[in-house]
Formats: sequence, structure tokens, C-alpha cells
Amino acid sequence: MAMAFAFGSGPAIAAFMVAFRFANAIRRLFGEGTLSAGFIPHFEQLRGSEPEKGATFFRDVLFTLTIVLALVILLLEGILLAVWHWGGLSPDNADILFLTMLMLPGILFICLFGLTSALLQCERRYFLTGFAPVGFNLVWIASAWWLRDQPPAVAVVSLSLAIVVAFLVQWFWTLPATFSILQRSLTRKECLKPRLFSLEFRQMIKPFLLGAIGVGAVQINSALDAVFARCASLEGPAYLWYAIRIEQLPLALFGIALSSALLPPLARAIREKAHERYLQLIRFAFRQSFSLIFPCTMGLFVLGVVGINLLYGRGDFTQTSTYQTVLCLWGYGLGLVPAVFVLLLAPAFYAEKDYRLPTIASLISVGCNILLTSLFVFGLGWGAFSVSVATSLCAWLNYFTLSWALAKKIGVPLINREVGISYLKTVTCGVIAAVAVLAVGHYLVGDPTLDIFLGEQAVAFPRDVSTQVLQFIALSGVFVLIFFSYAWMLGAEEVLQFCRLLTRAPER
Repeated sequence: MAMAFAFGSGPAIAAFMVAFRFANAIRRLFGEGTLSAGFIPHFEQLRGSEPEKGATFFRDVLFTLTIVLALVILLLEGILLAVWHWGGLSPDNADILFLTMLMLPGILFICLFGLTSALLQCERRYFLTGFAPVGFNLVWIASAWWLRDQPPAVAVVSLSLAIVVAFLVQWFWTLPATFSILQRSLTRKECLKPRLFSLEFRQMIKPFLLGAIGVGAVQINSALDAVFARCASLEGPAYLWYAIRIEQLPLALFGIALSSALLPPLARAIREKAHERYLQLIRFAFRQSFSLIFPCTMGLFVLGVVGINLLYGRGDFTQTSTYQTVLCLWGYGLGLVPAVFVLLLAPAFYAEKDYRLPTIASLISVGCNILLTSLFVFGLGWGAFSVSVATSLCAWLNYFTLSWALAKKIGVPLINREVGISYLKTVTCGVIAAVAVLAVGHYLVGDPTLDIFLGEQAVAFPRDVSTQVLQFIALSGVFVLIFFSYAWMLGAEEVLQFCRLLTRAPER
């Protein structure tokens, strides 16, 4: 919201967002999911035999990873500097490369945050790892607000440096809890005496590299998405950026959160040879995630217009920006359910230290995505929104590949009768609620969603905040009321469990 208000979706901001994607490719390679997938199974195995071994393993990985990342970042900075100086780039591409160079040092801190988060999750301390990004966001928002009066082409330089500080702040928030955990097994002096490239670290390298290959392919694909969008229009990466911010909210709340919480108990179930509990955990995660993600998907389609207009529809964010961002959001919405399922399926393989199949599935999905995006952008000329459509189609391909492989591996289908009935009830509630919102919005509230669905391009979005708020509250209220009412009538237990959790929270 701060970026949209202060800078809109102009070419300079689009270049900043492309550079952010490029810099974050390293983050995905060495941090977060890849690092957790390689670290957690080994950590749980070592800690199961002796807590001190687990603490020593974490300490050695922390210091070794810091050295490796520092060398990688220095090497990349040198390569990018040479290309920027002698590569004969166009001004637009030179700007993107320069901003990428400014952001790269922050990747060290965000990757270390991924490691400390994995440790905290193994200790069942989930709140801090989820809350720490607030520090990152506060620094970014404050920087955008402070720089709002500068020309976007000038402001993006300071914004890029602010990103580095924001990553550092996010990592610092986890350090006190991390060292308190280590000091339960190690003295302060032992915490600062690592064994670089220890045997346990070397044992983690193979699964880490396999995961990095798959994630690396996905990140290359993500960077190419920004390039394809830039080819479609100079503002294309900005439309995708603003849309994916909304799509990633439910993905992070329910998909990434469940995935992060799922890997440690799955690893423990494998270690204890509790195969029935392993299968129950997977099915439970599928039922719970679908009961939350499918209504979010319906919400993206029927509340996306009023939501985007409420969040971004002011300042330098134009009517065209709103329309194009809505289309991109709908494209991403098509793949929200499979994207969450992929996040849940990957830990099921990682818990058994099987990194090959997720890697193969990622490579297949990436290849398909590049082909589809090329066809949509260059062959059919569909514009930036087609990039999001291709991403969603390939998320379905990735899901079906992993689901088939895991079902074959464990010898039973993942979706049994109980899971299927749960899905059917959730789909029924979501579709009825969505149809009701479309009708109320079109005939009573003046929402242009149905007109856009029918292909109308000459639509107007209200710019006064009061109308934006009233439209969103009215339509979201209708959706929530009808969805939960039908969930109660149909006995959608997973949805009702979520309601009970919310009503009990104040009592606790």
C-alpha cells in the first residue's frame, strides 16, 4: 500500500521490483525452504540421540553458511559490476542490475534468518519466526513514506539500501531466542568455537544441493517471469508485484505456516517409524489447508476488485493500474490451491530425506512455465496477466506430479473418502458465497467485478475512501456470513473447527 501510494506502477518502480526478484533468487537458493528441508531432518536425528549434538550441528552450520554466503555474494557482486560497467546494457537494464547489486548484501541476513527460523520451529516456537518479518516491513514502509516526495528513479536507490537494513532487522529479532536455546546445551565459549565444514554439515550438503537445484530452477523461472512481464509492458512487473502481495497473504498464513509446522513432526514420525501417524499428518494438513485456502481463492475472485481498489486505489496508482492488477490477481488465484498443496507435499518427501522427486517435479514445472509464458506473451500477446496464468497452470502440474509420486511411494491414495467429503462441503459453501457476492455487488453496491468477468474494459473504480471501505465491508460481510452459514448447515467440520478456535482465543 505504501509503495502504491508513494510511487504507483511506473517503469522505475517496476525496475526496482525486477531487481528485488533477482536478488531474492539467492535468498530462495540458500535460505528458507531449501535450508529448512536440509537442516531439520538432520537436526532432529542428531537431537534425538543427544541434545548437545543438535546444538553443535546448528552452531557449525550457522558459521559455515555465513562464510559461504559472504563468498557467494562477493563473487556475484564482482560479476554484476563487470557486466554493468562493460556489458553495453541499455539504460533500463543497467538500472535493474545496479539496484540488484545494492540489494545483494541483505541476502546474507535473510538466509541466516531462514536457518534460525528452522531451529525455532524445531523447538515449537512458531510465533517469533512468523512475527519477525514485521521488522522488515516496518523499515520498508517507513522508507517508502520518507522518500515519497522524491522522483521514483531517485527514490529506488535509497529503497534498495533500506531493503538491506530491513533484512538485518528481521534476522536480529530471532537472535536472542536462538542463543538462549543454544546455551541450554553449550557454554558461551563453545557457541563461538565452530567446526567449519564439519562432518554433519557435509552430510547435509547433498540434500541441500538437490533442493537448491529445484528451488534454483523455480527462482530462475520467477526472474524470467519478471522479464517476460517487462517485455509485455514496462509497468508489467509492477502489476504482478502488487497482485502477488495479495495472493501471498493466504499462501503465507495457511500454506507456508502449515508447511513450516509440518516438517518437524513428519521427521519425528519417520525417525520413530510411525508410518500411520505420518499419513494422518499429511491428510490432516490437506483437509485443514483446503478448508481455508479454497474460500480464500473464491474471495480473490469476487472480492479482488474491491480489495485492490481499497488497498491501492489512491495517490499515483491509476485506474489502469487497478484494472491490470485485478487481472494479474485472478491469474495467480487460479493456482492458489495447488501452490499450498505443493508446500505441504514437499515436507512429506523431505522428512524421508527424499529430495530427488521434488527437484524433478520443480524442473518439469519450470520448463512448462517458460514454454507457456513464451506462448502467451510473444505468441498470443496476452500481456502481463498471462504470466500469472502460466504460473498457476504449472502449479497444478507440480501438484499432480508430487501427489502421484507420494501416493505411489506410500502405497495408498492421499485423498480418501473422508478427505473427499470434506473438500466437497468446502467447495459447496465457497461457490454459493461467491455467487451471492457477485449478485449483491452487481445489483446493489455498484461493484464492477461481474462486468470485468464478462470482458468489459471501460470500468470505473471509485477513488474516495469512504466508498471503497463501504464496498469492501458490504461484500466481504456477505461472503463471510453466507460461507460460514452454509458450513454450519452442511457440517463442514474443518471450517467449524476454525470458528471454534477463533471464539476460544479471547478466553485463553
